[in-house]
Amino acid sequence: MSKTRILYAVQGTGNGHLSRAGAILPALQKRGEVDLLVSGRDVQVSVDFPVRYRFNGAGFVFGQKGGIDWSQTFGIQNPVAFVRDATSLPLDQYDLVINDFEPVSAWAARQKGFKRMVSLSQQASFLSNKAPRPPRQGWMPEAWVAEKLFRHYAPCPKVIGLHFEPYDDFIQTPVIRQGIRRLQPTLQSGELLVYLPAYRDDLLVNFLQSVDEHRSWVIFSKRQKETRQIGKVTVHPAGDALFCQHLEHAEGVLCGAGFEAPAEALFLGKKLWVIPMKQQHEQACNAEALRRMGVPTSSSLDPSCLDTLRAWLQSENPEPRPWPDHTEALLDICFDKVSQNGFF
Repeated sequence: MSKTRILYAVQGTGNGHLSRAGAILPALQKRGEVDLLVSGRDVQVSVDFPVRYRFNGAGFVFGQKGGIDWSQTFGIQNPVAFVRDATSLPLDQYDLVINDFEPVSAWAARQKGFKRMVSLSQQASFLSNKAPRPPRQGWMPEAWVAEKLFRHYAPCPKVIGLHFEPYDDFIQTPVIRQGIRRLQPTLQSGELLVYLPAYRDDLLVNFLQSVDEHRSWVIFSKRQKETRQIGKVTVHPAGDALFCQHLEHAEGVLCGAGFEAPAEALFLGKKLWVIPMKQQHEQACNAEALRRMGVPTSSSLDPSCLDTLRAWLQSENPEPRPWPDHTEALLDICFDKVSQNGFF
């Protein structure tokens, strides 16, 4: 009997999706022959797995003042290549496609009438109105656009959402990779770990020194090529292995309101403060969810929050969030959703 052929299609903008792939891929390999598709750019996480398809996709570019660089984002789009890649993708070779908010394979499936695809992503959780959203403050065009993108950027016939809490019946708790589960977290270093890729390094250094110049701050930067030391602030090039080493013993984490980094910090029992990217509705939604869980947030590197940040530095660390290792169960759900249509 021939093995099940599986395509795992992953969004490659940012690091979170490929971090999660590190947990999903080994489990998928137990179930069949797996090919990996990655679209997008600006990622510093590597997976120990060959990439069969690498596409430009339709990603975005981080800015340097807390938001997205829209001019560069529009500049990297290539609609002709997108259509060509979607048209040429041989989906009929696969028994199952698992899609982590990846647009090329999603639109290829829609174009070809391919139904054996399941979305397994955090963005899928926003298809539920029960997932937290920030309060509306007048007309918010970025929120309107983002809500449309949740539905149409990478549309899939079946969905499983991931979020900090199971807000709806199709939403599951975070996938925590084995590399994080194996850590033995302590607070012994006294370091504060910082990952805010939408800000320039010099802005971060100046801000952190104004918060507490005597604290040890460790920044991971998408822009640095080598490690720099400025007073008590260390700036490392972004990289997963070194990040995990520092995360294991850090006292706290100051990061954007993505999904993987906050989830890993909460899982390990690290104190957490998040700053969502400006005009990025998805991160604003995550920040609202975290706020409801008791995690402090701020809208920017705002001097008005310095005293609150200093108080946060003195606060107790929270209890770890022991989310279960449910990767195999999630894949069972993926296969069950496809088998409901008689494909297995």
